Amino acid sequence: MTSRRPVRAASAAGARGRAHHSLAPAHLSDATAAATVAVVVGGIALVITGIGMTAMALTMQGRYGGDPPPDIGALAVLPTAGGVGAMLLGGLLAAGGVGVLARARRARLGTGILAALTAALAALGVVLVMARPPADVVLAVALTVAMLVFGAASILLLRPRR
Repeated sequence: MTSRRPVRAASAAGARGRAHHSLAPAHLSDATAAATVAVVVGGIALVITGIGMTAMALTMQGRYGGDPPPDIGALAVLPTAGGVGAMLLGGLLAAGGVGVLARARRARLGTGILAALTAALAALGVVLVMARPPADVVLAVALTVAMLVFGAASILLLRPRR
């Protein structure tokens, strides 16, 4: 039996070791970091959806060929406003999520409130989609998943730190 001396660390940083053994940033828990990434991805998806809605609304007149309805301009107002709103909300969610990951001041509170607002809007969307006949079940399921993801993210982002 040989006795081995312990090998000393080459530096003080090596001697301390690392207390944080996660891929998440040190100021966030694993669940909160995952929720923040979900908010960023959902925000980017909302921006893409808003671009599609706006493009569809602005090109609505071209779908009617030579004889569009007389009130085609009025028909495009609501989808255009919805598309611009979705782009704005998605951009704020993505920027807020990046701010939370970068430890920006008050980003966690703002992003949590925006995630809760998005969950509430998704819940309203589920009700509206299912109330109008014929009900679009695929869209209702997608909105329900978005509601659950953003709702859970808002709970994790708004809870007090330990």
